[in-house]
Amino acid sequence: MMIMTTLNRVRWLSIPLAFLLGATVAFGQQVQALKPADRSSPRAAMQTFLDSGDALREFIAHDYLPSPSRSKYEHVIALANKSIESLDLSEVPPAARPKTGYSAASALYEVLSRIPLPPADHIPDADQIKTPAGAGADTQRWIIPDTEIALVRLQSGAHSGQYVFSADTVARAEEFYERVRDLPYVRPAPLKDLHGLISSAGGWMIPYAWIQALPAWLRAPVAGQSLWKWIGLTLIVAAFALWLRIAYRVTQLGKDRHPLLHALARLATPVAVLLAMPVVEELALVQLILSESVGSAVELATSATTYLALAWLAWRFTGVVAEAILSSPRFGPQSLDAHIIRAGISLFGIGATAALLVMGADRVGMPVYGIVAGLGVGGLAVALAAQPTIENLIGGLSLFADKPVRVGDFCQYGDQSGTVEAIGIRSARIRGMDRTLTTIPNAVLAKMPIVNVSQRDRMLIQTVIGLRYETNEQQLRNILGSLRDLLLTHPRILSDTARARFVGLGACSLDIEVFAYVMTPDWPEFLGIREEILLRVMQIVEAAGTSFAFPSQTLYLGRDRIVDPVAATAVAPAGGR
Repeated sequence: MMIMTTLNRVRWLSIPLAFLLGATVAFGQQVQALKPADRSSPRAAMQTFLDSGDALREFIAHDYLPSPSRSKYEHVIALANKSIESLDLSEVPPAARPKTGYSAASALYEVLSRIPLPPADHIPDADQIKTPAGAGADTQRWIIPDTEIALVRLQSGAHSGQYVFSADTVARAEEFYERVRDLPYVRPAPLKDLHGLISSAGGWMIPYAWIQALPAWLRAPVAGQSLWKWIGLTLIVAAFALWLRIAYRVTQLGKDRHPLLHALARLATPVAVLLAMPVVEELALVQLILSESVGSAVELATSATTYLALAWLAWRFTGVVAEAILSSPRFGPQSLDAHIIRAGISLFGIGATAALLVMGADRVGMPVYGIVAGLGVGGLAVALAAQPTIENLIGGLSLFADKPVRVGDFCQYGDQSGTVEAIGIRSARIRGMDRTLTTIPNAVLAKMPIVNVSQRDRMLIQTVIGLRYETNEQQLRNILGSLRDLLLTHPRILSDTARARFVGLGACSLDIEVFAYVMTPDWPEFLGIREEILLRVMQIVEAAGTSFAFPSQTLYLGRDRIVDPVAATAVAPAGGR
């Protein structure tokens, strides 16, 4: 009985102990998973690289190849990234680093598994590396004996102080693999010749059993890739070309209709490219698993195409924004406002396009800073050569700010007059009274005194009526009263300013000034009202019994009077005897 009681106590105590032990193991695994890779010395870097390669091949051989899936593929990529971290990819364009890193890491693993490596105690460890405070020089580079494979110590960046395979080793990884590919393995590998397997295997949507079932000639390597992969790549390119052809057809919609509809349709091609690039990358890089230089070239091409499409979309989208704003009836299609809006949005589009192109160039490894510096010097030369154009642009901005005239306004500029037909960024076009079209640079037009006739809120009737001098005072008063009544009672005359006054005694007429504002900005309507007023003036003068004066001359005729003879003889002639 005592033994049974003791056993029961042990059984109940084992439950919390087992739970505690399991929690401790799980916690240790979590901590181990978060522990950073040790690359503090050439020995640690070599061991880390080989361990990560072993783990990758172990998972591919026992989990991925028997039943590939998307989640397993993502785990393969995560394991492969640990190997890539042991490589110096600083001289590889950012867009090509994934494929270049996978190929180089796989090739280096095969090389290190086929050549004799020095014993671990012959590889420098952390305690054997001198620090800057110690005597002698630092161990910044270590080369595997009897090879050209080197590990170097990073001097900057997030992984400063860690050892990785040098950039030159990465660049020559395929060369090293070709030299040793026929040698036997000198260390156990969970999966033999994964690097050669990649050249014929497909992605998670293409089971390896299908590849093995293909004829031998389709699995034959051509330029590092199986022939069936080249056929698949050709089909992908053909499908992409067909997709672009459809997108181009869409861009032609609305060409002869509303400008906004056409601007929206023109977005189809860059949008189609952006939608196609992830699909092309998935099929070519993930499912076909194009590797080595071909995979890197495809990565560079898709990345460059994506940024070009983004820049193209940014440029086309500015046109959509401009047309959306200008679709309002407030803006005339040829007005200065429309041109300024288009120019401003275009400048923004140019900036966005240039930024995307610079980002894309940096992504594919182009010397962006040298190009930008060259553009700066070239831009200065262009600015000096384009000084008149810039002056006209500033003149156009002045016209936009002041708005002295708009499209459709009738104006007087200098000693000429005409109707404004268009105001652009560089010049304005004015249709003269003789129907000739004059193009005036904005810089010149901005300096001219401009009289905008169309912007008058009312138009002036001002004329002087000359009556004959035979007109008596009563007739003159009757005419003045009738003229005032005419102006004050007319519905389109502004009565506050209307007047008819006897203003002077002219050379050949009695002058009466008629002054009134017609409440209309329309020139044809003003001409009709002025004609009506003048006809009524003629009727008033005729009804008063007088008439208008006209220039005349008065001729006075006369002769000398006969002198009295008696008085004449009384005057003694000059110079007598």
